[in-house]
Amino acid sequence: MNDKHIQLNTKQFSQEKIFIEIDDKASKTQDVKKFVQDDFFDKGHWGLKLRQLGINFVFVIVLVLPVLILFNSLKNGKLWQSLYHWQYQDGFDLTKFLQASILIAIVVVLVCSLAFLARNNYREQKIYPNQMTYDVDKLQARKAVMDRLYTSRYGDKNFRESTKYYAVNEEQNIDDHLISDLFKESGVEIK
Repeated sequence: MNDKHIQLNTKQFSQEKIFIEIDDKASKTQDVKKFVQDDFFDKGHWGLKLRQLGINFVFVIVLVLPVLILFNSLKNGKLWQSLYHWQYQDGFDLTKFLQASILIAIVVVLVCSLAFLARNNYREQKIYPNQMTYDVDKLQARKAVMDRLYTSRYGDKNFRESTKYYAVNEEQNIDDHLISDLFKESGVEIK
């Protein structure tokens, strides 16, 4: 498609008074809202909310109740009167055996979690702001590939930046895998 064809289409659309005006700030927030969508937090959808909360409640009971029973059975006396307490010798033997293992597991998980948290926070605050996490040469090559694509489909850069209103024809739409295929052909594939 050449520049004359694009300009003819632009004139035709402007004569028919089909305008698409986009405010940059509003469009960015709308794009983010369209990209991140969760029906659970939207208004309505009460069936979805009740179903998800019910499933989460059931899983919390399935996971937490055995742990509470275990802790209730670790002591000779009951911690919580309403919870089940093991009364057989096998159960007491098992809790004595597991008591040290559970304590060690809790300490190991706590120490590892805190170590990973500290490492992640350090990297997020000190390393990532000062370090480039991408290849500058590949980025420039990808920008050149995209600029060639835009020029071939929508006209030269000056025309694209100076045109206030523009409607994209159906054949100008970008296919799903076109950009990744172009990057692959140019040797700057995103992995």
